[in-house]
Amino acid sequence: MKATDNLRYYLHEARLPDMPQGPPAAGKTEPLPDSLGVRPRRYRRLEAVHSIDVELLGDMVFDWTEFYIPSVPLGVDDEDERTGDRFTVSCKPWFPIPSLPLDRASDIERVSSWIDNFPLESVLRTMHLLYPESRSFRFSFCNECSAQPSFRKLSWAELSTTESGKRKRVNDTLSLFSFAPWALPEEELQGFVRPQRFPQQRRAQARASERKRYPFQEQEWLWSKVWDSCFSSDCRWFVVTTYRFWVFGVFSPDWNSVFVSPLHIYDSCDPTILELLLFWVVSAMGYEGGWIPPETHTKSELPIQCLSATITDLFFNVSKAMAMVAYGADCSIMTPAL
Repeated sequence: MKATDNLRYYLHEARLPDMPQGPPAAGKTEPLPDSLGVRPRRYRRLEAVHSIDVELLGDMVFDWTEFYIPSVPLGVDDEDERTGDRFTVSCKPWFPIPSLPLDRASDIERVSSWIDNFPLESVLRTMHLLYPESRSFRFSFCNECSAQPSFRKLSWAELSTTESGKRKRVNDTLSLFSFAPWALPEEELQGFVRPQRFPQQRRAQARASERKRYPFQEQEWLWSKVWDSCFSSDCRWFVVTTYRFWVFGVFSPDWNSVFVSPLHIYDSCDPTILELLLFWVVSAMGYEGGWIPPETHTKSELPIQCLSATITDLFFNVSKAMAMVAYGADCSIMTPAL
């Protein structure tokens, strides 16, 4: 059976293959905070990290998939012969898609190749099937991090052709940050996604002689890298991954706050990484049924766990998707217009 014969079931069941790792190449083990080269800066605005409840996120993704992903044959092959778009994540015995013979991940280029060739390629094929208007969008590597030994950035962006015939990336919609798993272990990612506050307002108002009083706190260095890159490209939606672990996030419109998911492992189910990534791209594109984050107030207390309702609630009457757990916070629920 082809993935296009029952796309919904394929996305429900397809799990990423295990990525075998080789020993890191010599000279590529510099501590990640040092290699990223970020420092505390007054211009940054990020003050609060809000956690998205894992059960509510799972409900939202499931309901969206059930309503918007077809389960009937689409009448097309898994691979588009004209564009080369294809499904690459095998799901035996139902969808025996041929495996890709990728090398062991021993450096950031090979880690990024696993990310690009498996989940991103399959999500690209799905997006172009479901939303033909998105066919000018692709995942592409960004030049800003080409010299980084443990980090790469890809963008879901529109590609246009210049007068000279070169392809140019425009309209960045979602940023994906790929890190080597040996440089960004699970415990550091757990610290990255926990609810927390940063002294950015005090840092911005401090005199030059007082700024040393506000060094980075725990994983603030990583948040600073993500914030800087997203802010410079005006792209609020992002994903952080080591292939083994995945984090999905979005900054508030004022860039003062961020909503971030818990860690999801590569072979997770209900939802799968393909479902999560697809839902995040759809939300970033502003398509019907995607998630619209709640409004935030920078003075709200942490921890806070919020999810807003989407159009799927009108059809499924899912009360859990309307739930919002806030401790000392006043969050407004936003729903998309019909």
